[in-house]
Amino acid sequence: MSELTVVTPPDGEALSLDAAKEFLRIGHEGEDALVADLISAATARLEAALGLSLVSRVHERLDFVWPHGVTRGGMKLARGPVAALASVEVIAPSGERTLVTERFELRGECMRLKPFMALPYIMQGGGVAVIYEAGFGSAADVPADLTQALKEMVVDGYARTDMRVPEGVLSRKRVSL
Repeated sequence: MSELTVVTPPDGEALSLDAAKEFLRIGHEGEDALVADLISAATARLEAALGLSLVSRVHERLDFVWPHGVTRGGMKLARGPVAALASVEVIAPSGERTLVTERFELRGECMRLKPFMALPYIMQGGGVAVIYEAGFGSAADVPADLTQALKEMVVDGYARTDMRVPEGVLSRKRVSL
């Protein structure tokens, strides 16, 4: 079982307040807080549905054993697109961390053990922490179809209907290895 946390949050939302208000045809500031909340909710729902981080951020994945696939084809990191592998650390039961990043490589969305490297031992009660950067970049780098999906989800939320992920973008869902 793994746990995923955000170490460094994104520098903003994938959809700006102004762009959302323009799409909603709102010309005043009276509902800015509501629209901002709808943007956050839509972003969270879309990212969860697709397994993506829209705007770049740093994640930490904690596991208590080496995840399946790390020695062969690679283990898929929880949120993509993966931009960089920052560090891999073995955690002792005491909490002491040992850096072992040099033993691993990033291949697309997967982290794997480099050829001819030994897999570091995890003591009982210990674990492994993988820290990586994921996301398309800034808000301007988010693909247009995902920005459009966010706009449609914000409209759904504003109209107080079911804020669903549009069917067309569900084909982007990442395939598990």
